[in-house]
Amino acid sequence: MVALLREVAAAASEKSIEWFVGGASARDVVLTHVYDIEPTRATADVDIGISIESWAGHETLRTALLTSGHFEQRGSATHRLHYQAPETGARTWLDIVPFGGIADDGGEIAWPPDQVMRMNVAGFEQALQVAVPVRMDADLVVPVASLPAQAMLKIIAWKDRHAVDRKDATDLLFLLAWYGEAGNLERLYADDAFDLIERHEHDPDIGGAALLGRDMAGIVTPEVRDQILAVIAPDDPSPLILTHMMASRARIFGGDTAERINQLFDAFRQEFVAAVQRGSRT
Repeated sequence: MVALLREVAAAASEKSIEWFVGGASARDVVLTHVYDIEPTRATADVDIGISIESWAGHETLRTALLTSGHFEQRGSATHRLHYQAPETGARTWLDIVPFGGIADDGGEIAWPPDQVMRMNVAGFEQALQVAVPVRMDADLVVPVASLPAQAMLKIIAWKDRHAVDRKDATDLLFLLAWYGEAGNLERLYADDAFDLIERHEHDPDIGGAALLGRDMAGIVTPEVRDQILAVIAPDDPSPLILTHMMASRARIFGGDTAERINQLFDAFRQEFVAAVQRGSRT
C-alpha cells in the first residue's frame, strides 16, 4: 500500500488535485497503522477520493498514474487501475472516486461517456475537509478519512448497496466497537465527553460508540444528515442496518452478542440524533 500511495501522492501533488484515502483502506491505515487494531475483514485494494471540478481532472490523474508504467487499466472500468509495485512485484488495485464540481445537486456523479453508471458521493467533500494526515513512511504523509468520516461514508454506502452487499454494516460495527480504543479514551474521561461515559455506566466501548455518533454529527451537512437518519431510523427499534450488523462477524469487546451489538448501535444512534438536534438549535 505504501508504494502505491507514494505514487498517488506524487501525481496528485503534481496535478494540484486534493484527495484522501477512503474505504476499507482508510480503516486499515487509521486503526491498524496508527492504533494497532487489527480489522476483521481484510481488504486487497486501495480507495481514494479526488476533488475535481470537471471530468478532465479525473483523466489528468489517471494519465499521470498510467504514465508511470506501474498502473494499468483492464477492461472498461475507468475508475479502477491495477498496480504492481516496482520493487516487490506485489499487486493490488486502486479505485478512484471523483467528487466535487462534477456531482449534481443530489450528490451523485454520472460516469462518462454514456452517464449510465451513477454513484452517490454525498459526504465526500466533508470527508476531505476533515481528513487526517497519517505518516506512512519517513518521507510520506497522506490524507486519510477520519473515523467519523468513515462512519458517515459507510452508512451512505450501505444505503446504496445493501441489497447486494452487507459489508458496510460489518465495517460500521467495527468502527462503533473500537472508536473508544482508537485514541479517544482520554476524551471519554475528560470534560468534553465525560457525560457519555457516565451515561453508559463507565463502559468505554459503549461510550466510544456514542462519541462516534457525536463526532459524526459535527461534520455532516443537512443533506447527508437526512440520508443517515433515513438509515438509522431513530423511531425503529430494529432498522435493517442493525439486522445486518447482527449477522456480521466483526470482532468486538464484550462478545459479539446481539445485546452487545444493540448497545453499541443504540448509543451511537441516540447521540447522533441528540447532537444534530442540539446543532439545529444553535
